Order: sequence, then C-alpha cells, then structure tokens
Amino acid sequence: MQYQKITSGDTVIEFHNNWLGEETVIVKGQVVSKKSSIWGIDHKFSVQEKGKEVRFILTTKVDANMQVLLDLRRNGKKVVEDLPVKLGWMPKTPKNLHKQQGIQKLKEYKLEEALVDFKEALKENDEDPEIYFHMACAYSVLERTQEGFEALRKAVEHNLQNTEMILNHDMLAFLRLHDAFEGFFASGFKKYDK
Repeated sequence: MQYQKITSGDTVIEFHNNWLGEETVIVKGQVVSKKSSIWGIDHKFSVQEKGKEVRFILTTKVDANMQVLLDLRRNGKKVVEDLPVKLGWMPKTPKNLHKQQGIQKLKEYKLEEALVDFKEALKENDEDPEIYFHMACAYSVLERTQEGFEALRKAVEHNLQNTEMILNHDMLAFLRLHDAFEGFFASGFKKYDK
C-alpha cells in the first residue's frame, strides 16, 4: 500500500494506491476521484476555497525504478512535480458515531431521533457535507421546507461532491416539488426563496 498527503492553499489532498492499482484521492474526508491505473492517470477534481472554485489535476506516473510519482496542478499551474509516494497506510479517520447512528435512524424513518444525532455529529465535525445532506433528507420527509433547503445549501457550501444526489434521492422528493426548488437549483444550491 502507498500513501501521500499534499497541502495546496487551504486544501489537503490525500492519495492512496493499493497493490491492485486502485488509486483514491480524498479531500475533507470525501473521495473526489477513484480510478485504476498501472502506469499512471489524471485525477481531475474541484474544491471550494473561501467561496471560490479551485481546480486540481493530480497526475500519477511510474518512473524507470517502478516508483510511483505525483504531479499536482492547481488552476493549470504546476505546484508539485515528481513527488514520490511513500509506502504506508492511509490513516484511519475516526468514525463519527453520532453520524453513523443518525444515518441508521434515518434509514429506519426515526426522523426526529436522526436529527438529534446529526446535530450532535456536527459538534464533532461541522464541515462534513454528508451530515447536512442527511439532515436535509430528514427535513424533507418531515415537510420542513426551509430547514431542508438550508441543510442542502450548507451541504453544497461544504463541498458536497455528488450534487446529483440532490436531484435523485427519494427522500428529497418533497423539497424538489416545492415552488422554490427551481430557483434554488438555478443558483447552484446557494440561494432559495424563504
């Protein structure tokens, strides 16, 4: 197993590569790219830094000695070149127990209890976009529109990687049917009519 961490601006990028050639790039606890490669590949992803989109390309390659190397481009400019990837394990992220309990209760439609757990989970990590997303699901099923839109806005603000889930998740159907959703969607999930 190979692991490397790179900091660029306010963004910490974690790269993990296993013996099968599966490469994973993680930012803020979220997988932003996952690909398989033997000789190298480009991982393209964007993150929000201070309200602005920053585009990254993390390129993997292999030198003549079979050493995996990384190049990193930030908004088109190379910031790291030929960084060797060390042998080692990706550090385990401590599990946010309240988040896990909240997700389980959400699946069981114990919505008020799930919201209590999610609020506790935010005390441990208030930058986790998935917590806000799951809260929005609970608020939507409870038909608490404004709280649902606000939770989705915060999820996107905290860099929710898969915004397609907002358009497809069954539990968010009530919010999607609301008159304000079209404007909310058009704003990139940043503004809604209160």
